[in-house]
Formats: sequence, structure tokens, C-alpha cells
Amino acid sequence: MIFHVVHRLAVRAFRVRGTIRDQILLSLLIGLVVGGVSVGFYLTLLSVEHWVFTLMGMEAGHPPSQWFLAPLVVGLGGLLSGVIVYSLAPEAEGHGTDAVVAAFHRRAGQISGLAPLAKFLASIATIGFGGSAGREGPMAQIGGGIASILSRLFNSPIRLQRTAVLVGMATGIGAMFKAPLGASVFAIEVIYRRDFEAEALIPAFIAALTGYAVMGYATGFEHVFVMEFKPLTSVVELLFFAILGLFTAVAGVAYVKIFYGIHGLFKTISLPRPVKPFIGGVLTGVLAIFAPQVLGGGYEWMGVFVEGEVFISLFGEAYYFNLYRDVVPVLAILLLIPVKILATGFSVGSGGSGGVFAPGLFIGGVVGLITSILILTFFPGYVSDPKGFTASMVIVGMVSLFGGVSKAPLAVLIMVSEMTGSYELMAPAMLSIAISYFLTGRYSIYSEQVEDRERSPAHWRSLK
Repeated sequence: MIFHVVHRLAVRAFRVRGTIRDQILLSLLIGLVVGGVSVGFYLTLLSVEHWVFTLMGMEAGHPPSQWFLAPLVVGLGGLLSGVIVYSLAPEAEGHGTDAVVAAFHRRAGQISGLAPLAKFLASIATIGFGGSAGREGPMAQIGGGIASILSRLFNSPIRLQRTAVLVGMATGIGAMFKAPLGASVFAIEVIYRRDFEAEALIPAFIAALTGYAVMGYATGFEHVFVMEFKPLTSVVELLFFAILGLFTAVAGVAYVKIFYGIHGLFKTISLPRPVKPFIGGVLTGVLAIFAPQVLGGGYEWMGVFVEGEVFISLFGEAYYFNLYRDVVPVLAILLLIPVKILATGFSVGSGGSGGVFAPGLFIGGVVGLITSILILTFFPGYVSDPKGFTASMVIVGMVSLFGGVSKAPLAVLIMVSEMTGSYELMAPAMLSIAISYFLTGRYSIYSEQVEDRERSPAHWRSLK
């Protein structure tokens, strides 16, 4: 009822008819609103995470002193998420991006009006309480949902309503990663495995840049990755990044298969749906007792790993090692790959609410770290700056893995420059991402993708 009243007033004031002026105005509005909501989501999440980590006695780079609380706390977050999602909008379960992709292809760009609210609250519960998930996926659905509401509010044509959800997704991701260009390309690339939705690119530019400005004004314009990486100095070093592409492809396929295997397993469990994220959260908390690095998105740990000081945690007791000298921590870091995949499957695949982007970056970063250590061990004479080389491998490993499993290699390549503030890693990232993309084949972390425009219902004549 309220929506219909507001809808009539909005249409009288401004009706989107598809002109360039209308599209620009709608994109600016989407950028402002989604950018503001992104700021609110980010600050709220930081506050909840601070409270939860303080409760568990966890400091940056160290395990929680109250380790026994981890299963209870993460499980409680899963339960809250499940109650919120299945009470308000069941489509808000999972990682979010797939919901936007499905809305574009099959629902004429329409996302439930309650979905953004449910996604906002449920993701705060899942991620803020320590679930293994990222904040970028939720903002993709929140941004797409807000854009869907706004486009319907102003009586936009169906074609523009479909475009709007991509624009909203680009704005949400661009604000979270502070990468408006890469996020814009990601939005038009991620809906297909082998194609682009080109007509959404310019509106996405406008909205994503607006949202980025709002986020930057509120929280600063610092880059996401602040590690001091090392530029290429030889062709041999470039070949090392080809090896990294091979390793990230293997890890990427494992990520997709295990994640959806766990997701399918939870679908078969005969329990009330809100209880399943609780079980997933408890299992994630149990893993966190031994590997607290799996809590949250996780890629913030990469800077700690590059410094070489890592720890193995046993019931809150930390045993510290130097990654560049000792064999034990290398093996422990290697185990973080399957543990993080399992934790993400438990947290999100169980029906919790959170993104799979950040966990993918974590897994890829660990692959890059291990690859770097192996190269430094067996080919020490080819690298002049071990720590800088390791930072480069970690950053490229992050984007290489996700460029492969997201089927959005161009977008992820652009994000390298935006998130580091440099073009120095473009060439090695191009090589590694290309290898990962081709070797992962049809494996994608986004199950709602279609092959190309011809196979999308959005482009079938009957739905135009």
C-alpha cells in the first residue's frame, strides 16, 4: 500500500522513459542511495565484528583467548541469519550475487522489496558473528535490490529494470572494494560465462563512481591492498606467475566443488531451515578453534602472512613460527586452504548470508603464499626481494583464483590496479588469471550464470 502511494507520487514527479537523460538521473540516484547504504552496512559490520571479537578476546594477528566461545558465537550468528532470512525474504539466503544474476535473466529485473533489508540484517549476523563470508556479495544483492525498487518506483521499462539491478550490483561491490571501474565491468561480465551485457556499462560507471565517492567521503579513499609488492624484473619471474595460475585453477575447482557439495548436503537435511545456518555456524566455530584465520572474509590476514610470522592455534594457545625458515608453518598454512573452503561451505552453503568473493580472495592469497615459498626454496637465485615477491604472488593469487571461478577475468584484472593503486602487477596478473580462467573450464562459483546472451531469457523476444 505504501509502495503504491509513493509510486504514484514518484511517477508524477519523474517517470523513466529510457532516454539518456533519464538513465543518467536514475544511475545517479542509485549511486547515491546504494552508496549511503554501503556506508551504513560497512560501519555497522565493523561495530558488530569489534564487539564479537572483543567478546572472544581476539586481536588482529592472534587467536582468540576465549576460544571455547567460537562455536557458540558463530552458531548464534547463523541462527539469527536464518530466522531473519526465512521470516522476511528467503531469496536473501546464500551469497547474494546469484540472486541478482537470476533476477536479470529470469525475473525481469525484479527483486523483492524486503530482500535488501533481510540481506543487510542477515549478513551482519553471519559475518559480524564470525561466519566465513565476505561483505561484497551481500552488497551486490542489497545494491541490486535497491536499484530494482527505484527502477519500479519510477515506472522504468522492463529493459531498464533489468539493467538497473546490474547497476546496483556494481555500485555495492565498487563501494566495498573501492574499485568502481572493476565493479562496473564485473556486473556486466559475471552474468555470463562467455559474454558481456554491454548496454549496462555506462550506467554502471555513473552509479559505481557515485557510490565510490560516497563511501570514500565517509570512510576514506585508501586502497584495499596496502602490501608492498615487487614489480617484475625478469621474464623468469613472469613464468613463476604462470605456475601460480595453474595452482589457483586447481584450488578454484576444489572451492566450487566442495562449496556446492556442502550446499547440496544441507539441502537434504530434514530440519527447519533457520536451524541449518546455526549448524553451519557451529561447525565453522569448531574449525576456528584451530584456525581462527577462517573467521570473517579473511583476506585481511594476507599482510600478516607476508611478514612471515604465523601461528598454529591449539585451543587458544598460539605457537609462532617464521614462514620463510620453518617447514611446519608452511604445512599449516597449506591446510588453511581446505579449512577455509569447508568453513565457507558451512557458513554460506548452509543457508547463511554472506559473500563468497572474500573467501575466494583468501584461498587464492594462501595459494600465492605457498607458491612463493616453494619458488624461494627451489629457485632462490631468481628473486632479489623475497618479501616483495611474496606480496606480489599473494595479491595475484587472490585475483587469479577468483578470476577463474567467477568467469569475470577482465573485471578482476582491472580490480588489481584499483585495489593496489598501481599498474605494476597487470602483466603477471593477466598471465595468471588467463591460465586459471581456461583451466577451471565450466566450473563457476555462480550457479545462475548462463553461457551467453543468446541463452539468457532476458534477451528472448517474448520477454522484451
